[in-house]
Amino acid sequence: MTSLLTVAECRTLVRTSKTTEELQEVIDRIEGMITNRIGAAQDDTGNVTITETVEGGGQHIFVKVKFSEVVSITEDGVAVDSDEYRAWGESGMIELLPEGSEWGDVCVITYKPSHRRDERKQATIELVRLFLERTAMVSESMAGEFSYNAPDWDKAVKRELKNLCFIGG
Repeated sequence: MTSLLTVAECRTLVRTSKTTEELQEVIDRIEGMITNRIGAAQDDTGNVTITETVEGGGQHIFVKVKFSEVVSITEDGVAVDSDEYRAWGESGMIELLPEGSEWGDVCVITYKPSHRRDERKQATIELVRLFLERTAMVSESMAGEFSYNAPDWDKAVKRELKNLCFIGG
């Protein structure tokens, strides 16, 4: 797998004593986590697709990320023609037509994610920082006894991932 973020790009924004190989492992792990959560990043040719299975039931269904094109939709196992829906890629929403119609129980949507590589790189950098600073303290107290409060790492990771997609982490 080729990383979206290079070690050199990361080093310009993140201070670390990790070797090139160690930092590459961190980047790969974080990019893998992002891909598992929201799908692959779009490539230069625009050929990357993501397939999501979502619950229907209303007039609108939503996918995880912004998209440039819907490739196909099946509703309860039946293909949906492109003139039967309207796609709103910037909001990740697909509206069933005509107005008042409702999607079936299970919809499978295949779509091309928007080119948001810069946003993914920024999220990766922030997550690398979080990973490298995991032992950092938010506050400490020396009044009689030593104590400290660690940041909520899981919450911080979820916040970064949520910035890349529409649904909560």
